[in-house]
Amino acid sequence: MRSAVRPLAACLLPLMLGSCALFQKKEVPPCPPIYILGDAAKLTKFRPGLGRDLTDVEFEAEILGYQGGCTYDEKGALVDLQVSFALKRGPADTDHKAEFNYFAAIPYFYPSPDAKGEFPVSITFPEGTNYVRFTDEEVVMRVPVKDKDVINKYEIYLGFQETSEELERNRQDKR
Repeated sequence: MRSAVRPLAACLLPLMLGSCALFQKKEVPPCPPIYILGDAAKLTKFRPGLGRDLTDVEFEAEILGYQGGCTYDEKGALVDLQVSFALKRGPADTDHKAEFNYFAAIPYFYPSPDAKGEFPVSITFPEGTNYVRFTDEEVVMRVPVKDKDVINKYEIYLGFQETSEELERNRQDKR
């Protein structure tokens, strides 16, 4: 009986080893790189008017980071992000609210309007609180590429949607 099993085992062994490849995981391409744009990572909102000293600040906000990941389907990558913020009330705040927009942009698609998405945020400071940390709802972006060798071209940048004055203020603060 043993002599009949050996030839059979010799024939089945390559098939069994080959089937192991069915159970190996395919290498999933990486997610596109995501960066917080330094010049647009902070926002200081002043009350309307010409005053620009500390007493005119309604609120200050900063992008703390993000969580997320990506999955792939037949159309490319689906990137999901949740952006976190820190906010501080200023002396000029009278309604305990902070409203701003932030963006997620993929410069590779510029100048197409699809290259950038803006997301509005409205936060109410609880009574007696001057600081709030907030994580926005999930944002999902489609990146129509499946090739892991080119995914790095599709960098994603996060930042506050700022006026030219606000952006210039950030740049001066860095000096």
